[in-house]
Amino acid sequence: MKKHLLTLLSIISCISISAAEINPQAVTELLHRIGGAGAADRFVTIVDESLSKDGKDIFIITAQGHRPCIKGNSVLAVTTGLNWYLNHYAHINLAWNRPKAELGSAKLPLPTTEETRTCTADYRYYLNYCTFSYSMSVWTWERWQQEIDWMALHGINMPLQIVGLDVVWMKLLTQYYGYSPDEANKFIAGPCFQAWWGMNNLEGWGGPNPTWWYTRQEMLAKRIGNRMRELGMQPVLPGFSGMVPSDFTAKTGHAANGQGLWCHFMRPYILDPNSETFTTMAANYYKVLKQVMGTSEYYSMDPFHEGANTNGIDVPAAYAAIANAMYAANDDIDEKWVIQFWQWTAPQYHVLDQVAHGKLIILDLFSDAYTHFHSYKGHDAVYCTLPNFGGRTGFMGRFDKNIEGYFANKAAYPNIKGIGATPEAIESVPVVYDLLFELPWHTTQPDGKAWMKAYTTSRYGKESRLAQEAWDKLRRSALNCSSTLQGPHEAVVCARPSLSVDRVSSWGGTQIFYDTQEVVDAAHLLLQANLRGDNYSYDLTDITRQALTDYAAQLLQEIKKAHEAGDSESFAQRRDKFLELILDLDRLLSTNSNFMVGTWTQLARGIADEVKGTSEQDKEWLELNNARTLITTWGAEQQANNGGLRDYSYRQWAGMLKDYYYPRWKYFFDNNLTAPPTGWYPMEHDWATNAALSYPNTPTGDTRTIAAELLKKYFTSPDTIDR
Repeated sequence: MKKHLLTLLSIISCISISAAEINPQAVTELLHRIGGAGAADRFVTIVDESLSKDGKDIFIITAQGHRPCIKGNSVLAVTTGLNWYLNHYAHINLAWNRPKAELGSAKLPLPTTEETRTCTADYRYYLNYCTFSYSMSVWTWERWQQEIDWMALHGINMPLQIVGLDVVWMKLLTQYYGYSPDEANKFIAGPCFQAWWGMNNLEGWGGPNPTWWYTRQEMLAKRIGNRMRELGMQPVLPGFSGMVPSDFTAKTGHAANGQGLWCHFMRPYILDPNSETFTTMAANYYKVLKQVMGTSEYYSMDPFHEGANTNGIDVPAAYAAIANAMYAANDDIDEKWVIQFWQWTAPQYHVLDQVAHGKLIILDLFSDAYTHFHSYKGHDAVYCTLPNFGGRTGFMGRFDKNIEGYFANKAAYPNIKGIGATPEAIESVPVVYDLLFELPWHTTQPDGKAWMKAYTTSRYGKESRLAQEAWDKLRRSALNCSSTLQGPHEAVVCARPSLSVDRVSSWGGTQIFYDTQEVVDAAHLLLQANLRGDNYSYDLTDITRQALTDYAAQLLQEIKKAHEAGDSESFAQRRDKFLELILDLDRLLSTNSNFMVGTWTQLARGIADEVKGTSEQDKEWLELNNARTLITTWGAEQQANNGGLRDYSYRQWAGMLKDYYYPRWKYFFDNNLTAPPTGWYPMEHDWATNAALSYPNTPTGDTRTIAAELLKKYFTSPDTIDR
């Protein structure tokens, strides 16, 4: 009997081993991309589906053959485990500012015990339509590869993916609805404005797109989709909810509802989802979408986004029709509708009654500020953080609030099935994302202070008491926003000049919600820590920038008081100091490529280099009409001023500070505190469209040297820090 039992166990063991995949190709290739030659040879990685219990993702960190071994039930679980190992064992923190490390020669400690982590979130969502414009619109394939690897390391399994939507519409309109390529091109937005076109807010702005653009986009869409799927992700693809060009009725004879204006842009029209025209067009749309971008379990649709004309439309029935069109697209896929909760009006709540449970996933888009889980009638929901609006530069977060909020809401609402990040822009304050995507792998709520202390060691590769003190101060100040502020408080140096600046963008604010001395102290402590590496350089630049930026707000208030008091000497001294501070900020930010406008503009120009036969004119279209326009005027004069879009996406970057923001303030002070007779727009537009200006993407100067100089110049000596 014993003999038979041993034989049986042996057979079961062999079957189990044969079912596992050792060193899967997707993981091996990722390790080579993030770690260089020989990186994959330093690890054993194993995908074994049998590890999963109840369908939950799981990874195990252990040792095998004198190498760290990461096991998981899927490729994505393994890559998540790798990142956990790198941060918590090897103290290697990969981030946007440091996407790679030399793992072939790095010290990789051997785990002495087995660590198992099971994920409590079925959905790990990432991105926002706006991210594809405010951050990703200038990316080449090389930069996209880095981002997809970052997603895999952070366990993201359902990233939004809209690259290629322009190709879908070009094919749809020209192949099915009689549009010429030029006519379709008038509808499709340019590279940096496709987010709002895709959300039914505008058409054509930033274009027309050259023919080569569509060829490039189709190839890029396929590469992005293939890589995401290789790493175990299901991209969330853009579904069809009725958007059509504003000339659709005139062109085809089919009725469509006009949608008026959005920030003074003409909005695309919408079809009545209950019409036969909609049903036919949806089928055609999904057919083309499949050709260009493939298929998915998840489709993103936000009907009637930010206001809509629904006259004559049976809205409840419309939601059912939109869902049915999605279901009909692919017979072999159990599709789910992913929808954003953002400023819903009463009619939008009808979706909750018209789509079956299990078929709708609601992104509670701004959970870190306010939640609506009680309103979703039991539909699956995702707790999301929205830490940045418009790509506006600033160091802020809701660190402890996200920890407490995720665990408290998950305990209170069983329909919370996931966690997500929905920023309008990325590549800032990486600690917010490192924390967020770790949370579902904790069975109990982690202690924020202890987590941050460990993170500091991972971030810099060594333990530093000074760095730990710095980050704890940041955790309790700039990373402790408790209000509904949309993104960081805004930098007065980037505002259209006034002595009473209360915002830079139309929907922002400049009020600082923390004790600014805490950030100054944190900058001093980081400087004293005297560490090395890309992460240290980035953080020292960013925290010093924030300290100086906050001081500029104080300085402007002093300028106003001196002016009101008629104290011309004090006014002149503070005015000159304010202007000098802008240039000093520019000098500081020039030491790190992540804070240079040239990095943004050179990436945009690099897109044209991916395609043979492109010209300098193509590069200028990418840089001037799109990349520079987005971060300054946003639109033409009507949209910039009356639509309120100017400076919505302001960036505190080297090059812009000295050539864009400084000249505005200099003019203001030189002309008796007045704007130009024609307003600020002509000056702003001139910078955005000036091809003679060229910006480098290579840093100059030493961050630590310049940070030390400026902290000493503007603030109290560090020996006064109260620890």
